[in-house]
Amino acid sequence: MQTYNEDQAISMRDQEIAKNIASLLNTNAINIDAKIASKLSYGRQKALANMATPSSRLALSQHGVLRLLGDYWHQHRLLITFMMCGLGIVALLLIQNSSNQDDTEQGDAFLLASDLPPEIYSNEGFGTWLSENTQQ
Repeated sequence: MQTYNEDQAISMRDQEIAKNIASLLNTNAINIDAKIASKLSYGRQKALANMATPSSRLALSQHGVLRLLGDYWHQHRLLITFMMCGLGIVALLLIQNSSNQDDTEQGDAFLLASDLPPEIYSNEGFGTWLSENTQQ
C-alpha cells in the first residue's frame, strides 16, 4: 500500500514539473524571433508528416536491398542459424547424390563384368528363370 502512495506522489510531482516547464515555454514563446518560429513550425509539420505515414518493413529506400533485410541483419543469431540449416541441407543433398552415383556405377560394373550379356537381363524369360532359381 505504501508503494502505491509513493508512486502516486512521484506521478504528481512529475505532473507539476511538466506544468512548470510548459508554462515557462509558453511565456518565452512570445519573445521568439520570427525566423526561429518559422523553423520550429516547419520542424513540427515535418515531424507530424513522418508520424502520419506508416512505416513498412518492405519499403525500399535509397539504400537498396540492404534496407529490406536490415531489420533481420541485427538479429545475427537467427541469420546464422538459417545459414547453417541451409548449408546442412546442401551438404546432405551432395552426399546423397554422390552415394547414388556410386551405387549406379557398381551396378553397371556388375553387369559388364558378368558372364551373361546385358541383353539377357531385359529378356522376359530371365525374370521367370531367376525367380525359379532363387526359390530352390
